[in-house]
Amino acid sequence: MNYQTYLFFEGRTEYIQGYDTPQHTYPLGSLVFGVLDLDAAPYLERGRALLEKFRGVNFPEDQTMQQSLASPDTCVYYQVASFYHDFAAAVRQVSPALFDLVEGHTLANFRRNERELKAIQHSVLQFIHTGKNDSSYTFDELRARMSHLGELAITSDIMEGFCRNFPEYTDQMKVFIQRDTGDASLCRTALSVLESFVTLLQQLVDGKTDLRQLIEATLVEEDGRPRTEHGQRPSELLVELAENGDSIYQKYHKLEDDIHIQTRYKRPADNKKGGISAATFYASDTLPALLFLEFVQMCAQDLPVAVCESCHRLFVPFSSRAKYCERVLDPETGATCKDIAAKLAYAEELKANKAKELYNKMRNRYQMRCSRAPGNQKMRDAYNAWRKQAQMALSKYQLGEIGWEEFQIKLKLRI
Repeated sequence: MNYQTYLFFEGRTEYIQGYDTPQHTYPLGSLVFGVLDLDAAPYLERGRALLEKFRGVNFPEDQTMQQSLASPDTCVYYQVASFYHDFAAAVRQVSPALFDLVEGHTLANFRRNERELKAIQHSVLQFIHTGKNDSSYTFDELRARMSHLGELAITSDIMEGFCRNFPEYTDQMKVFIQRDTGDASLCRTALSVLESFVTLLQQLVDGKTDLRQLIEATLVEEDGRPRTEHGQRPSELLVELAENGDSIYQKYHKLEDDIHIQTRYKRPADNKKGGISAATFYASDTLPALLFLEFVQMCAQDLPVAVCESCHRLFVPFSSRAKYCERVLDPETGATCKDIAAKLAYAEELKANKAKELYNKMRNRYQMRCSRAPGNQKMRDAYNAWRKQAQMALSKYQLGEIGWEEFQIKLKLRI
């Protein structure tokens, strides 16, 4: 078990708690929306290209870190750190919540050797102090494995630091560089880390497709509005998926066996007697299991989910009138979909008013001419025909079917 990050749900709010990071609070659905918004496919292709480049390479035992880093293009751990740095930056920009989960998952992989090393060290010390050996290894095998895991723990620690601080070297890394330390073991660890990144990216790419289908079946109607607005309850629709044996539901439901549940207790801040609350935290080595768990929670809460009419991504509308999300659409100005939509609506209103003013001006002019010749039926018939054509032109202009110049031409007086 490598899990380092825990999820906790409270109504329509979720909390993400890392092993050595503070607890962060997000709106329910932040993880699922993050997976759908993230374009992980290019990073998956880049990761696979790196695997293909370095797979089967014989890393020289006498090559030092300083020598390898002098040629970054052929240095596997430099390339892996650069790759993770770019990927992590993209995830953080799209979804801080998903970044917390991905980073926790990655750190767990980095530190799995350290945890196994501690277990082996405990067995060695127990044998030295008591003569008892409860492991399946002989004492010599324990020592050899401890040495091997110690090396992996050090190289994993170096990779973690380099990935998280790229392109800067950590102090630990600088010491090894100055000592002309060989890097064959570090190269092999980097390749193993890269393989875990590619596996994670494949899960995110597959999860994006699967989650979209699950959401369409439970949370969002075909018109892009929440199913709750159509009198449907996502919680009941989810039960129907389960009862009907939906293949995608079953695929992810099986992953729930990989979820670790931990109960934590919390005293009230004022330290009064009683009021101690218990919270259920979830963790898993399988990232898709936690994403599915959040999706299930979204359905259980009958969360209203809609498609933004501007960027076409999912969001939780604050009311039935909300049509636009609050994602930043213009990084330079910080304007959100909601901001830009309001400006466009105002511009359209001004545009419509301009057209209506021209129509009223021309109509009034025509009516004035007709009033001056009350007995001229031909003029009255011409006015009625013009008005019908002008009203149709106004409607087409407001719908965007014709431009301003064509609208002006159609409104020309014909007397």
